[in-house]
Amino acid sequence: MSVLLNEAKAMQAELSWIRREIHKKPEIGMDLPITTAFVMEQLKKHGIEAERIIDSGISALIEGGKPGKTILLRGDMDALPLAEESGEEFASEFAGKSHGCGHDMHAASLIGAAILLNKHRDRIHGRVKLMWQPGEEIFEGAKAMIAAGIMENPSLDAALDLHVDASSPIGVLNYSKGPFTTSADNFLIKIKGSGSHGSTPESSIDPLNVAVQIYNAIASMRFREIKSSEFLAMSICSISSGSSFNIIPDSVEMRATMRTYNPAIRDYVVDRVEKITKEVASLYRAEGSFEIVSNAPTIVNDSYMVDKVSEYLADFGMDFESDPTFRISASDDFGFIAKTVPSVMFFVGCKPEGRERNFLHNPKVVFDEAALPISSALLAHVAMKWLEEHA
Repeated sequence: MSVLLNEAKAMQAELSWIRREIHKKPEIGMDLPITTAFVMEQLKKHGIEAERIIDSGISALIEGGKPGKTILLRGDMDALPLAEESGEEFASEFAGKSHGCGHDMHAASLIGAAILLNKHRDRIHGRVKLMWQPGEEIFEGAKAMIAAGIMENPSLDAALDLHVDASSPIGVLNYSKGPFTTSADNFLIKIKGSGSHGSTPESSIDPLNVAVQIYNAIASMRFREIKSSEFLAMSICSISSGSSFNIIPDSVEMRATMRTYNPAIRDYVVDRVEKITKEVASLYRAEGSFEIVSNAPTIVNDSYMVDKVSEYLADFGMDFESDPTFRISASDDFGFIAKTVPSVMFFVGCKPEGRERNFLHNPKVVFDEAALPISSALLAHVAMKWLEEHA
């Protein structure tokens, strides 16, 4: 077993405590004052200098004892607007909020990696920048930290990210080449018509009728214009309008999400949905508008880096089970970093033994904390190996 993995496992109790303290006080979006202060406190306790480069975004830089490049390690800290039903004794203390996303595991694992790297800083070639971010779930945190300079002073040469996989057991590690996550575009369609009494529909420009036509046109586009071999998830998840049995409303709002691995497909569909919205609305005498409310690009795992990671893991101290074709149909705003510098995202198994159904973003999800030291050591080990080879 490698020195880093041994040292990380010796920190199991501390990492579990850190994770549980974060878990108990979940905060959502871009405003994480409790979580941010707690992470800063843990870093300071271990002699690691850190700064808030945005209100709830932390940056730390560990300077190595030898010259070299810079690699970024990223962890997210925000929670979900989701009530917790895990039954854990350290369950969320905040009603309607929980870490069903596993970001408490990420934040704690990155603290562990920071401790290990700081302890072995004399062996490091170059430097490691660490990033704890808010707002991943709304695709705003990474953009805000990039705008604040996380990728500068010093500039980055590579990046690593880690996400827990609640549906796979300890010992599973996936980091396949190429598109690893889908892009995400969450969009809002607004239709403006003219309401009337339900008994005189001819007096209206019925926006609900327009919404139905747009819904069907988008569905038809997906199956008639996109190859069946291309992954494309198009879901209109909300249609909201009116509140009465006998009044045709003036307007409709439709909320939807689109996911794909292929940037060209993403660009094509965005253009087509906007045209369908406006042209179908016009055909039925209404006005239609299209707006992308939030988005994140595909995370593409750099092929060269993936090969290097496989080499580095040979002396890590664990034999991982990996699927070279693995990828996920979810999205993550680490994509804004991965499209700029060579990057790898890991999916680390953490399903508790004996648990059959265990999924992220579920009120009942639970996590095996044995994944914490593995994740900490993995990030530190790969970062140090990459820096040494590329000094």
